Amino acid sequence: MKLYLAGLYTSRFHKGGQLYAQLTEREKIARDSVRHILESYHYIQNQRLVDHIREDRERVFLDSGAFSAFTSGVEIDLPGYCDFIKRNHDIIEVDDGILLASVLDGIGDPLKTWQNQQAMEQLGVRPLPCFHYGEDERYLEWYIARYPYITLGGMVPISEPQLVLWLDRLWERYLIDGSGRPRLKVHGFGLTKIEPIKRYPWYSVDSSTWVQASAFGAIVTPRFGDPFRLYVSSTSPARRIDGQHIDTLLPGQRDALIADLVALGFDPKRLQDFYLARWAYNCGAFVALNDLVINSKPPVFTNVQMSLF
Repeated sequence: MKLYLAGLYTSRFHKGGQLYAQLTEREKIARDSVRHILESYHYIQNQRLVDHIREDRERVFLDSGAFSAFTSGVEIDLPGYCDFIKRNHDIIEVDDGILLASVLDGIGDPLKTWQNQQAMEQLGVRPLPCFHYGEDERYLEWYIARYPYITLGGMVPISEPQLVLWLDRLWERYLIDGSGRPRLKVHGFGLTKIEPIKRYPWYSVDSSTWVQASAFGAIVTPRFGDPFRLYVSSTSPARRIDGQHIDTLLPGQRDALIADLVALGFDPKRLQDFYLARWAYNCGAFVALNDLVINSKPPVFTNVQMSLF
């Protein structure tokens, strides 16, 4: 499985940039360990960001950013999006000949998403189709029959129990064969919880938790969960909640965590006081999480349900 970090370049966290220059050598290593990056067209159509990606010799999974544009009251121009993809194909990842650029979503309108798929192909771009939470499953069947790599979206605001029910149904009915193995490659947009990531044989997923957690003064560590968002900032309100902040852990837990951080080459005090240190640490933590998921889960799905008999 590939776990893409979303928004690395949107956050101006490129190599050689002003933010990068403020990192320690160990923090730079953590930042540079990132292997898979996802960016949104809504944000990186800025030529400067494209230039940074090109200078770093990176290739990104390109999301249309339709939802972000929608919430901002902005409409993405479909021909402009296609033109961007054609002009900048060298910075977009290709997987087994498949261009990793998503369709321009019709927010809340599966027919519009389907129509956009056709329109983009007529303009010479074959994007990854997207099926969203709660949509008519006939659209999913149509995509599965015609594309070797699809995406699932609309999952971010859905509670984990509801999401698992929906995903169980999709994987069991449509996405796996009789042996439980995936029939095609599937990407999950915006997955931040570990259970939905580990439960299914995704080919790829993406998350922006690396930067969001840091903004709230937290690092992501597997020591007290899988993963566990632990608040470390000296100004975080979580300092008043037992077990949620580095200062409110049990003494033995706190000592063990600090020893872990030091052994990894990070300065615990710097993580508390400097958001860029947390950015870099979380980059490395998500790379480690990616490896953990790959090594710990079988590439099959079996829907195990509790019952009386």
